[in-house]
Amino acid sequence: MKYFLFLACSILLNAGSYVFYKQSSLDSERQFLSAFLLLIGLAIGAANAALYTKSLSGISLNTAYPIFSAGSLILVTVISVVFFGEALSIQKIIGIVVLTVGVVLVAS
Repeated sequence: MKYFLFLACSILLNAGSYVFYKQSSLDSERQFLSAFLLLIGLAIGAANAALYTKSLSGISLNTAYPIFSAGSLILVTVISVVFFGEALSIQKIIGIVVLTVGVVLVAS
């Protein structure tokens, strides 16, 4: 069970790193702030990699990777809509539903 906790934290950190990458791109006129946000994103990404690797010591790769990929995609989509005002189309909603069903099937 603890390995799935590592995986869940890795997904959260992965999505978090992309939030900092996106914010860094929005603040490109202020180079110092942009670089600082990028470095934070990279640090969070490194922590993500460490936790993901730790999760693999107790979860098979063919289970962990689909959960990580789909979980990250779903979380990044939700964050992009809520925090960055990006569009959520019907295709994306259907995709999220299909991904969720797929993750449930892979994890069970």
